[in-house]
Amino acid sequence: MNRHALKVLEYAEVKRLLESFASSGLGKRRVREVEPLTDVEEVERLIGETTELKELLKPARELPIGGLHDVFPLLDSEVLNSEEILLIADTLRAGRTIKGYLEDADERLPRMRGYADAIHLQAELEERIAATFNEGGAIKNTASSRLKSVRKKIEQLRGRIRSKLQSLLRAANVGPYLQDTGIREVKGRPTLAIKAQHASKVAGARRDRSDSGGTVFVEPEGVRGMSEELEGALDEEKAEMKRILQEITGMIGVRSKEMRETLGVLAHVDMTYAKVRLSRTFEMNPPTLNGEGIVRLRQARHPLLMEVQRQTGEPEEVVPIDVRLGEDFDTLIVTGPNTGGKTVTLKTIGLLALMGQSGMHVSAAAAELPIFANVLADIGDEQSIEQSLSTFSSHLRNIAEILEQADARSLVLMDELGGGTDPAEGAALARAILEFLHERKVRTAVSTHISDLKKLGYTVPGIENASIEFALATLRPTHRLMIGTPGSSNALAIARRLGLSEEVIDRAEQSPKGDDPTAELINQLQAAKAAAAENQQETGRAREEVERLEREWKKKMDEVASKEVEVKAQKGEEAFDVLRGLRKEIGKLLKREPTRRGLLQALGEMAGGLDEKLDSSPQAEQQKQLQVGDEVVVRSLDRVGVLGEIDVAGKNGIQFGSVLLR
Repeated sequence: MNRHALKVLEYAEVKRLLESFASSGLGKRRVREVEPLTDVEEVERLIGETTELKELLKPARELPIGGLHDVFPLLDSEVLNSEEILLIADTLRAGRTIKGYLEDADERLPRMRGYADAIHLQAELEERIAATFNEGGAIKNTASSRLKSVRKKIEQLRGRIRSKLQSLLRAANVGPYLQDTGIREVKGRPTLAIKAQHASKVAGARRDRSDSGGTVFVEPEGVRGMSEELEGALDEEKAEMKRILQEITGMIGVRSKEMRETLGVLAHVDMTYAKVRLSRTFEMNPPTLNGEGIVRLRQARHPLLMEVQRQTGEPEEVVPIDVRLGEDFDTLIVTGPNTGGKTVTLKTIGLLALMGQSGMHVSAAAAELPIFANVLADIGDEQSIEQSLSTFSSHLRNIAEILEQADARSLVLMDELGGGTDPAEGAALARAILEFLHERKVRTAVSTHISDLKKLGYTVPGIENASIEFALATLRPTHRLMIGTPGSSNALAIARRLGLSEEVIDRAEQSPKGDDPTAELINQLQAAKAAAAENQQETGRAREEVERLEREWKKKMDEVASKEVEVKAQKGEEAFDVLRGLRKEIGKLLKREPTRRGLLQALGEMAGGLDEKLDSSPQAEQQKQLQVGDEVVVRSLDRVGVLGEIDVAGKNGIQFGSVLLR
């Protein structure tokens, strides 16, 4: 990956941010080794690991990774001291804890289970270290039988020496000459403080003198032999402790290969955990990789700006941007006011691409990224005093390297293309550079103040304009990226906001701007494009409303059909009830009216009653004459419509707005 691009895109700053989330020196060292990769499978694996571990730790659990140390250098030592061995013991214990935690991952997280399998447990070594050292790091008496025996002897000798000295303090030939009654250890030997003028009266070896010269520290003759014996026992203790340390160091050495493998896995797990913590903190998401060179970023934010906001507590949110590149166009020309938004846009695109290829989640609501073989960038003021290069010359040197290296698998980002020189020549050069990259299908995003370059977005297929939105009402940029809309520098508006003299601004506004034969055409095209976009949105809204009404109508029709079946069944029962009643009445009539005339009269009365019931039924109401244009109530929809057409078969069409339902 191009080192200059990594520098100007501040990739190292992102790594430092990631390092701050690592839990151990082991993980921090592994983070410092992170680089953008170009192998698709490797990048997918790393992103997948971050995603799996984040899933495992949902909603906000922490990985139990405490006690992990970078003990790689200790594995080559000939003899480890107690402190170093305890660091290794802490790391072994951390590895055991992490292994157990990752083993609990379910089948949906195979990579985490794989890491658990790769961690080697060292139960025998852990037990040996635990049996040797106490919590403070001192070697226990039980570390070996010889050490236990020697330390018992040392304790006995020290007891005998204390008893002897205590008796001498009370002796008539010593007591009167004491400076005080304390027992001092001088150069490893027990002594009594004797007044200097009486030192010759106490038998023993003079070990030291006080700074004032008034006291001489004497090792009495009666304890000298015991002191020498104690020194010998202490040497035995040191030798035995050294042997124990050598033994444990040897056990570590035998297992060094497995331990190195385990340390490598733990370092990788801590690095991945750092990525998870970074992702959590800034609400990042895993990018989806594609092989078509397509960049799609939705609500993308610059991670370093988010970190500044987090550290300073700034209330103003980092404005998200939506970016696409490589789908319907390969070249994006960003114009607009010189307020930092264009540069941030370029850096956000480049930095998120590098983060994705490093196996990180990215600071976007959704992201789709390709694997770029190279990311090339010319951003910022590159003036070099040492090499006597102007800003323009330095930019040209960088651009020359970019043009030499860029191909269809590259991402090129150039800030203020064509600036720093004669406007006409700068515009011509910038246009030639863009055409060169565009012909080679290089994914390119540039910022510029050169208005002439906006024409490319309207005249060359595959080149698109974009701008940083500027609110004229407040005279401030919103920093939102508007693809398809070229921007204006708004220099006069910004100058007015920054307090430049109104007299100067008035003169500037009245000055001739020069004739641009294509400016009006661009304005017209832009207006037409905006109108088309608005029409497209309106059409989309209308289509959504029609689809909603159709869904509602179908739902209601299904309900009506269901009700119709139910009603028919109910009506059938009512009809049978009527028929049974008629049958009963006819039976009564036959008995009561034997004459034909009486029977006919009675039947006529019954028929009249039935006619009244039929005239009052809903079906009879529907039989009344209706005309097109009449308002009707459709009870099944609980809505009022207009009768649009009358079908002979009885299936009338009801108009609801622009929708005709039959």
